Amino acid sequence: MCGFPIMHLDKYLKVLVQQNKRFVALCEEFPIAKYSDISLRQFERRVSRVVTPGTLIDESFLNQYENNFLLSVSVLESTQIPTADTSTGLAWIDVSTGEFFSKVTDMKALRDDIARIGPREVILPRAMQHEIEHPIFDVLKEDEVVISFASESQPFGMQATPSEAPTISDEIVSTISPPSAYSLEESKAITLLTAYMRSTLLEHMPALLLPNKEIIDRRMQIDSHTIKALEIRENIREGGSKGSLLSVVKRTVTTSGTRLLSRWLCECFVESIMCFC
Repeated sequence: MCGFPIMHLDKYLKVLVQQNKRFVALCEEFPIAKYSDISLRQFERRVSRVVTPGTLIDESFLNQYENNFLLSVSVLESTQIPTADTSTGLAWIDVSTGEFFSKVTDMKALRDDIARIGPREVILPRAMQHEIEHPIFDVLKEDEVVISFASESQPFGMQATPSEAPTISDEIVSTISPPSAYSLEESKAITLLTAYMRSTLLEHMPALLLPNKEIIDRRMQIDSHTIKALEIRENIREGGSKGSLLSVVKRTVTTSGTRLLSRWLCECFVESIMCFC
């Protein structure tokens, strides 16, 4: 991109990334260290960040009342044919707020999970890039979600040896539970997600906490058709939250409270027995 003042960057990012689902590489000039004399100093240009629909950080056009989730899905190798009961790992994060989650699901419930999470971008293993017949693409096609591909790095939870460069696990701070608490499917999804973030955010890659592990047994699951039919988060006809259930019951004071309420409405905590009928 070129030919416009830097002050208008957010305007063009909103059009290209948020509305047209394009990826934008931001380049910056960096001084070459070997030239100490300012008059002789030269600069090199390199990509400092790749902006994608799921990796927006602090852009002014972000809706503070909605999560901007980036979701990764771990699936079986291409040599195996998935069934409805095939175990699948999910990991999703809102880069702008740091909210990080993971869970184990199956192919049958995957469509409902994606509708509930509402990701702006979904990451799949690069090995699936040419497997257009895989059933997961039928699931993602319904909501027209942006699909990206990434190569897995070192498995989540494994420590790097002193001779190795920093790995994905070095960016995750263990404060909630040990990596062993996550299933193999979740670990693959977490690895895939952090590998993609590292390749796009580059120097802007944040330190991450371990994801909150979702426990399915504690929540009543709502299917994707019910979420849309009941207009829980958005109006079907006009789009947006106006006229939705969320807009009617919202009495939150903070933006983070609004995001939490939205997730609660789509999950229906059984323990709280919150009735909105």
